Amino acid sequence: MKSFRPRFRPDRAIILAAGFGTRMLPLSRIVPKPLMPLWGKPILLHVLRQLQDWGVRSVLINCHYRADALLSFARSNPVPGLQLNLSFEPEILGTGGVLQRASWFLGDDPFWMLNADVAMDLDPALLLREIGDAKTMASLWIHPIRGPRTVEVRKGMISSFRSAHPGQDGTYTFCGLHLISPRILMFIPEGFSSIISAYERAMQSGMWLKGVVVPDAYWADIGTPDQYLQAHRDIAHRSVTRRPGGHLMDPDVSRGDILRNVWVGPRADCAKDADIENTVVWPRARIGVRAILRNAIVAPDVTVNHFATGILVPAEKALDSAEFGAVESLLGPLDRAVAQVTPRSGSARSYTRIRRGHRSIMLMRYSSERKENALFAGHSRFLARCGIRVPNVLIDRPKERLALLEDVGDISLQVNAVRKPRSIETHYRSLLETVHELHHGATRSALRSRRSLMPPFSPRLFRWEHELFANEFLRRRSDISEDDIIDLLQELAHVASRLRKAPHVLLHRDLQSSNVLLFRKELVLIDFQGMRLGPAAYDLASLLCDPYVSLQMAIQERLLVHYSHLSPTACRDAQWFWWAAIQRLSQAIGSYGRLALLPGGARFATYVQPALRMMQRAVRQVDDKLPALNRFVDTFSSLNQDTRPILY
Repeated sequence: MKSFRPRFRPDRAIILAAGFGTRMLPLSRIVPKPLMPLWGKPILLHVLRQLQDWGVRSVLINCHYRADALLSFARSNPVPGLQLNLSFEPEILGTGGVLQRASWFLGDDPFWMLNADVAMDLDPALLLREIGDAKTMASLWIHPIRGPRTVEVRKGMISSFRSAHPGQDGTYTFCGLHLISPRILMFIPEGFSSIISAYERAMQSGMWLKGVVVPDAYWADIGTPDQYLQAHRDIAHRSVTRRPGGHLMDPDVSRGDILRNVWVGPRADCAKDADIENTVVWPRARIGVRAILRNAIVAPDVTVNHFATGILVPAEKALDSAEFGAVESLLGPLDRAVAQVTPRSGSARSYTRIRRGHRSIMLMRYSSERKENALFAGHSRFLARCGIRVPNVLIDRPKERLALLEDVGDISLQVNAVRKPRSIETHYRSLLETVHELHHGATRSALRSRRSLMPPFSPRLFRWEHELFANEFLRRRSDISEDDIIDLLQELAHVASRLRKAPHVLLHRDLQSSNVLLFRKELVLIDFQGMRLGPAAYDLASLLCDPYVSLQMAIQERLLVHYSHLSPTACRDAQWFWWAAIQRLSQAIGSYGRLALLPGGARFATYVQPALRMMQRAVRQVDDKLPALNRFVDTFSSLNQDTRPILY
């Protein structure tokens, strides 16, 4: 084996492109993820040009799903000075197995390996410098801020890829770029394997893995539709401010489109008067004059002339055979129908709006891992019989785990609060009357008919919410000690003990502004699959202490009085309000902490501070002393204040 040359610049690279693109479905059925356009050029082409700039001369691309499209790309997009080799895997070999299969390609010197679905701009000098030691097996690019931060690093050396405390000091995110010695082959078995497992075996044998932070670099993982749009936003901003990553911008894009974060592909027909922001329009799409697009990705052969968000693809690309047949039975032929796909929710459900002409319906698919999903259709019909407005169930096929629902639009109470703040209190008053009917009239009907519900609020459920708060928020912060966490959990247990004395009624359980839609001047409840018995004040707190809206205290108090006047039982329920607010907000903050670490979930972090400020308000209203909670909210509700104004 040749000795490592200090000024050596690797001339070989392996690009990992064999994945199925599952998180980008249904877009990846049309174009494999590495070939999706990023400001005018396929993501893979950006990667190849970066490698070319580094002096790479030979690239091997592994492929499996849509290998034909990658082969066609390689033939029609030559990069001067780069020899492209494709390695087809009939069965996926994993990030380690690909190296065993490519041993003929590696040679004797260190080589680059990276993912095909990243956007990056960096100087490789620090990575090159770190692999010069004989004991170093690889140098890996890591990021100190972005991503899940599951890699632990001590004195420049990676000590763990599976941190028990992700996001805390000393943790980083691996960016998917490796500079690897071919000696790694000694630690990779035949067949399917992971490169991370190989690294862990190498570390056990005494080899070093260097974690390298590269200053003034740009990195974006493009694994989900949200991340795809975020990468466009990042690059647009960097092109304007002339920061690293800005060169990924297509030079032909106008400044106006850059500022609105809009890219319209060649051969796309886009009306000049269309209202478009934060949207990528792929080639051959048609955007009409009445179109309003926000946070959207529009696939080829789609016509849009209405308000839309999310992923828009031809319906035939989004639906499987069971879905296609069910939808066609209601809407008729789907040859020109458009599917608007939203990301799968945290409750293992996905929603797709199917639009054909002026008619539209919602398709819900769900998995059986959450019991409440199977109860949805029955709950919907029950609530409708109780006079509570919910989406009508048009078709229910539990064996196929799908349902077709009335489309009640996507203007939520949260959205309306921003658009029409003066109407907010009126809508909440009307909604509270519906909530009262749920809590009392529907409760009597549910108990009388012995309706199947989720398990009621119990000490176990309260503890689960407290542990979510502790594990997903408190323990991810290095400035909160374990002793402080124990004190907080003890006080939250006291909060729960107070709430357990409240009478139980039928709850929505997730009654926040995003789960109330405004449709034809009606308020429609959605996402009520978790219906169970519990304290009515929990729903009231979910609604009136919602961090998505941040109502002023004066409005909260007026609305609480309005609810109290609806009946003597409602007056009794309202007495538990601030205790329930503490409980609910602890659950919400824990959820935001967990969701913020998921791909495309960074927006949830923006709601932590409003939730902390709302919890501070609640803690100050209860009549018991809660010193640990008081210290906590006083300290953290004033840190890292976001800049969004509170309008209500």
